Amino acid sequence: MNAHQPFQGIKNVLVVFSSRAQAFDEASLMSLIQHAYPGAKVSFVSTSGQVIGKKSSSRVDLVIDFTQPGARQSLLFAFKMRKKARFAIGRKAGIYFRSKLYDRVYDDKNDSTKPKDYLDGECWAQRKVLELAGVPVIRQGGVTPDRSKDIALELRR
Repeated sequence: MNAHQPFQGIKNVLVVFSSRAQAFDEASLMSLIQHAYPGAKVSFVSTSGQVIGKKSSSRVDLVIDFTQPGARQSLLFAFKMRKKARFAIGRKAGIYFRSKLYDRVYDDKNDSTKPKDYLDGECWAQRKVLELAGVPVIRQGGVTPDRSKDIALELRR
């Protein structure tokens, strides 16, 4: 088994978008997931269960659930996702039985390295969920200071 691919035979992936903030758009998520699981078909739903884009099949191999703690969601939504998928990855969204239903769960509250800023924290948590699903996400560095004038002056010497 590949270190970046903890699940074998993934052909259909269903992604549940967060209702409050989304760090990745459909195209980037599709690219990341298809890079990790070549040939996989990726479909998307909202936390309310509404289909975004193309409809998924009734059975999928992997569910990646970005639903955050405190989000409005049907009580049975996690059960539906678990029943639909061979593997389910998600966040501990305040529902005590989600950690028992899903194969891997990221717990926001017990992660001391998560940034305190809401949007940065949401990006962090969604990257962690993707990592649990075997989808590597490389954090892009920040913008460095413009040194073009300094470099030009150094070359003149």
